[in-house]
Amino acid sequence: MFRSRWARALALLILLFGTLYVVASLYLPSSRRLIVGIDKRTGKVRLVQSHITFLPPTQFYRLDFERRDGWAQKDGFVRIESAEQIPVTIDYRLRFGITGDTLPDARTLVQQGWSAWVGRRVAEAMNAVTQHVPIEELLAPNSRFYTERDPLKRAVTAYLAQSGLKVTAFEIARIEADHEALLRVKRAELRREARGVAGRVAIFAIDGADWDLLSELSNDGNIPNLKALAKGGVTGSVQTIQPTVSPMLWTTVATGLPPDRHGVLDFVDHNRKAPVDAYTRRAPALWDIAEAFGRHSMVVNWWTAWPPTSADTFTYDVPVELQTAAIQPEKYAARVRQLAIPPQSVGYQQMRRFLTLTPAEFDKVTDERDPANIFRNVLAKSWSDHRAAINLYNEQQPLVFMMSYDGTDAVNHLFAPFHPPYRQGVSSDDYRKYWAAVTTYYTEVDRMMGEWMQVLPADTTVIVMSAYGFKWGKTRPTAIPNGSAALSDHRNPGMFIAYGNHVVKGGGTHSLTLYDIAPTVLAILGLPQSAEMPGHVLTWAFNNITPVQTVHVVSYSEFMNTRPVQPSASVEPRRYQADLQAIGHLSDPSRNLTPQLEDQDDQTADNNATPLPPDVWGRYAYLNNTGIELLKQKKAGDAIDAFGQAIELNPRRATPHLNLAMALLERQQYTAADAEFLKAVAANLPNSEQWFVDYAAWYRDHDMATRAIVVLSKGKELFPQSFVIASNLGATLLAADRLTEGVPELERALGLQPSSTLALNNLGTFYAKHNDYARALDFWNRSLAIDARQPQVRAAAEAARTRL
Repeated sequence: MFRSRWARALALLILLFGTLYVVASLYLPSSRRLIVGIDKRTGKVRLVQSHITFLPPTQFYRLDFERRDGWAQKDGFVRIESAEQIPVTIDYRLRFGITGDTLPDARTLVQQGWSAWVGRRVAEAMNAVTQHVPIEELLAPNSRFYTERDPLKRAVTAYLAQSGLKVTAFEIARIEADHEALLRVKRAELRREARGVAGRVAIFAIDGADWDLLSELSNDGNIPNLKALAKGGVTGSVQTIQPTVSPMLWTTVATGLPPDRHGVLDFVDHNRKAPVDAYTRRAPALWDIAEAFGRHSMVVNWWTAWPPTSADTFTYDVPVELQTAAIQPEKYAARVRQLAIPPQSVGYQQMRRFLTLTPAEFDKVTDERDPANIFRNVLAKSWSDHRAAINLYNEQQPLVFMMSYDGTDAVNHLFAPFHPPYRQGVSSDDYRKYWAAVTTYYTEVDRMMGEWMQVLPADTTVIVMSAYGFKWGKTRPTAIPNGSAALSDHRNPGMFIAYGNHVVKGGGTHSLTLYDIAPTVLAILGLPQSAEMPGHVLTWAFNNITPVQTVHVVSYSEFMNTRPVQPSASVEPRRYQADLQAIGHLSDPSRNLTPQLEDQDDQTADNNATPLPPDVWGRYAYLNNTGIELLKQKKAGDAIDAFGQAIELNPRRATPHLNLAMALLERQQYTAADAEFLKAVAANLPNSEQWFVDYAAWYRDHDMATRAIVVLSKGKELFPQSFVIASNLGATLLAADRLTEGVPELERALGLQPSSTLALNNLGTFYAKHNDYARALDFWNRSLAIDARQPQVRAAAEAARTRL
């Protein structure tokens, strides 16, 4: 009993002490919290600073702020209006102190609460500045207002000083317009000032189509429809950009923006570890813009079109692999499934039109990587996409139609080695099987184009184009891709044909860029080109199409949704990667550097001022290719000897120097390897900037960061304006803890490419690691302003704010 009473007493004392502690803690000063009491009647301010200060709730209105560097800190958001009276939401962070011992407007503060009271004052101060600023200036990441916010800070500081607050820091975290209101304003502006639609537009992408091959097929009478379009309209050569990665190039065509702006740089979204799609794309495409302004759109099998961002745009299928479930609106799913042709249903009778296989050989085609099997998938996909699109076109009646026949580039890579005439070194058996594949498949695409010309209305401007060309003639590849990337078989330029009522008849051949397509299509639709689009309207190709200049748009991203709807279909990453490796668009990730083969019959590719005699060139090519085979057999010493002999025969050729460098790397003769690599670059190695990055990556993968830095530094000397070299050098220097060199290099990369989220994020990460959260937050906020869809960066920015 005694023990129990003591236990109860002890528990009571503990409870009493805990209660007193909790109550006292509400009025204790703290290095992390700033407690302020405001007298409800007089407005006098009492700070909890050095001792327990009791603030009777009947007398004081109590405020509790986070303390940073001795000042109160509070986050908030306000709604203001632009010069066009478009509502804009601004998230801000305010750091402040109370200047006197009395607040002049304390009664209003008590009545409204702190958030409403200070929010109204911040909004009034900001409105005084922003009501004269156009919406484009408020939102564009590269605008003067966006980057130079001192006038805004001064206005907020001066206005809050009248209410008794001293502002020490004012930071804008995010600026976002009311998208619907902005879109309404722009639509009204277009109705008021711009002209109407000039007609419909249909863009057909024939991936990898090259004028050399098309001319050959046209002269032989194999592509009469494309020949008629070219003869009746205007033609051109499309200047491409490097590297010739299909998703990057076709997204550039669709958005009119540089790759660093639209965000699609590769076949794989490395942040999400998934195939690129609409989630990767950071900017609206032509179909998004057209749909937002009442121009109905239909897009089939185009890179990054799926998942759609609007439920109104008709969207079907994805490149590489047939996806019948990838359709929007879903009400057409049943019809599309009936129209689709499963690959397994393509039998011998259909295949014999394209490949000269015997029935027994066709029955033995079981390996998924067999060229015949890959081609069967290509054929089924081409037919399925075409049948679905042409069946639904009349029902949809789109003003904008975009469709990609991506099978042509797969056929280029698979069967170019066997396209006539026959060349020594090519398997005669494979030549017998595949010699007709290129011609017959292009003929089939031409037949489908002929069907489209019977369906498209008379007011349609037809554009047929490729984003890059392909090596034909004696420079065409000598073997099917075997797991290594074959993008080097792509070349500049691509092809372009425009045909229609508005197109100049027999307008000759001109030069254009990938960036020119989007502005031209927008002009036909009666829509303005945005200020961030670097291209130009192809006025030379049209009789009566002029750019819309009465309506100003900085960026279409600011007033439309670019977030895709929830997808009902997705691509399986492993199958996607395997399909791309099979046609040479992706290399095996375990291979960093791939030796370069030479064509024994190709004398014109030599870099010598005077071409080598055929017998000398043939001997040289034989030695180079023998060295590659020896290297594959892990006989690096013998390979080095073979490459050395090839160099003696053709010392000004880049290829043997590059291959010798790879062989020397295998023998750990790094200094000699670097010297040979630089000789290859000096001999005009194609795509040298990317080779510098790949070569340095080999060293990084083998834990030799110092050598990687040396290689990239040499690349910087040779290519001082290369963003890809600068960004890789900066990142490598930081990884090696060479901070004083790495940060300036990343900042230099940012100067070369101001809208690079990669450089911005790397700089933000560096400053965060060194506890400079203010600077880290600045870089991350700039990155998020360019691309808001970066959850990891957004989370890092939120974490940095809590540490300020």
